[in-house]
Amino acid sequence: MNIFAHQKDTEHFYQNTMQVYRVLESQRNSISMNADDFYQRAEVDLYNYDIEKISLLKSLSPCQECKYIKSINKVDIYMQKSNEYLAVYRLSNAIAAITISEDLYDDQLRNGVKDDLILLGTFAFMLFLIALNLYRPIRKLQLQINHLVEINHTFGKGDLNARVDLRTTPLLHDLSISFNAMAKAITERVDEGEIFAQALPHEVRTPLSRIQLAVGILKRDISGDKHTELLDSIDDYVDDMVELSEQITTFSRVSAKHSHYNDNAQSIIITDFIQSRIALYQVPNSIKVTYRADDKITMTTSQMCLRLAFDNLLKNMLNHAQSAVQVSIIQLASTIKITVEDDGPGIPPENYHQIFIPFARLDKSRSRKTGGLGLGLSIAKSASKRLEAQIVVSKSQLGGAKFELIIPVHKNVLPPY
Repeated sequence: MNIFAHQKDTEHFYQNTMQVYRVLESQRNSISMNADDFYQRAEVDLYNYDIEKISLLKSLSPCQECKYIKSINKVDIYMQKSNEYLAVYRLSNAIAAITISEDLYDDQLRNGVKDDLILLGTFAFMLFLIALNLYRPIRKLQLQINHLVEINHTFGKGDLNARVDLRTTPLLHDLSISFNAMAKAITERVDEGEIFAQALPHEVRTPLSRIQLAVGILKRDISGDKHTELLDSIDDYVDDMVELSEQITTFSRVSAKHSHYNDNAQSIIITDFIQSRIALYQVPNSIKVTYRADDKITMTTSQMCLRLAFDNLLKNMLNHAQSAVQVSIIQLASTIKITVEDDGPGIPPENYHQIFIPFARLDKSRSRKTGGLGLGLSIAKSASKRLEAQIVVSKSQLGGAKFELIIPVHKNVLPPY
């Protein structure tokens, strides 16, 4: 196989150089120029071979340390020391010959490749130096951006005291100052809102108590059904205002970032707890409440938050049910699900997200006339966040609304997010 491959290489070299020889000789014959003048002026650089004119002396080798291989059609083929071929072509009408070899082309090629490799290596080294100089400032910028993003997420989750450390973000100094200023303004607004929401019911309660006292005195001194009915209405309005102020206070406290509602987590039998909460409510005779639960489900949770969440869901159902309210508790793999549903008019699916907004009103079937003041479901939602739970709303098989309070098991009670 080696001999066959060597012969093929030799023949291939002969065929290529023969084409070069014929072209050159055709050009020389067309202008009738002697060999010496022609090959001194010929543009041999256009060809991919080293072309040289030599005197034809049989006693001398055409090149130093050449090894004769064979003759093909009177063309002698040699192997040079550098393992490159050389062919000797005799010229017509002259005692001379030309040698066509691969030396010049390969040297140029090797030199060109070598130059290209040097240039490529230099370029790669320059790129490395540039990358090395850019890595450290880019890495510092990345770390500072990560710190800013982390503080942003922490602030968004409810930690209003989170601030960017200006010493760790010198490249983002202006942006960090702007974020801290914004965070401070938001914190001040939230604190003002919490103080206002908690102080307002207390301030309102005093004049309401005085109005109730005045109404009670008027009832004793004024006779007549119309006057008594009017005073009774005023008394009812005052009761609504008192209840509303209490709900506002509860909502502001359970929604505050620092609240005592999540400080009393303890282990309870949740089935007994829910049953006791149902027994405390005065259920109208026209409504039947059914209760289903697994036996003795125990969990560690905040009783106050659980009471606020469940009581407001149950009260909402009692306000809108026509004849039936159903409560059930089941324990799943990692959650406990408390379901409350009724046979009332229900809630349109497109309004599911609105019912937890404070004082939101949907339609006449769920207005103040049904007994709600507009904060019950908002309180239930905020309390569920304290429990790290979620409330899912859907349509009940009874025909009305269905609320599912899904509480994770073995999780710490966290502040609202």
